[in-house]
Amino acid sequence: MNGVWKAYNIFHYIKLAGIWISGISVLLMMLMIVYDVAMRTFFSSSIRGGFEIIQNYMMPLVVFPGLAYVYASGVLPKMDLILEKLNNTAQRILIFFMLLLELFVLVLIVQFSWEYAMSGFERKTAFPAAGTLYPLYPLFFLIPIAFAMIVVENVFILIRNILENKPSMVMKETEGKPEELL
Repeated sequence: MNGVWKAYNIFHYIKLAGIWISGISVLLMMLMIVYDVAMRTFFSSSIRGGFEIIQNYMMPLVVFPGLAYVYASGVLPKMDLILEKLNNTAQRILIFFMLLLELFVLVLIVQFSWEYAMSGFERKTAFPAAGTLYPLYPLFFLIPIAFAMIVVENVFILIRNILENKPSMVMKETEGKPEELL
């Protein structure tokens, strides 16, 4: 199990990079909006194409890079109340079933979003803003990457449930985890 924890620790740093990208994107989006509002208020002008740039660049950069970190944090609902009332064997069976079902659905999302991203790449999808076409297709790849990271997270959770006796729907818990993940 030590090797799995070491691999997960490396993956944890990748997820942290994603959350940093999301956080910096939120900050940049906020600064851009504040600057645009100030320019409109005081100088009767605004950033040309600012709305489209925020909508098509900043918002996907806010959501998708941090998605795996949010999923791994355990804040999303996971049937905890039902699982607590079951015995250990029933919990293991239900968790394995749910993880396999999640993996199936997530792999489909990765596959179809990858095909969509490749289609956008082939067509060189762009959006108009202030009379200029800006490429949009590079951001299409954020979606399959984000969901692929969630697939990796679920694989780690599945491995943990195979190797340990205590069933769990999350990889990290406050008790029994290595010090470097605390």
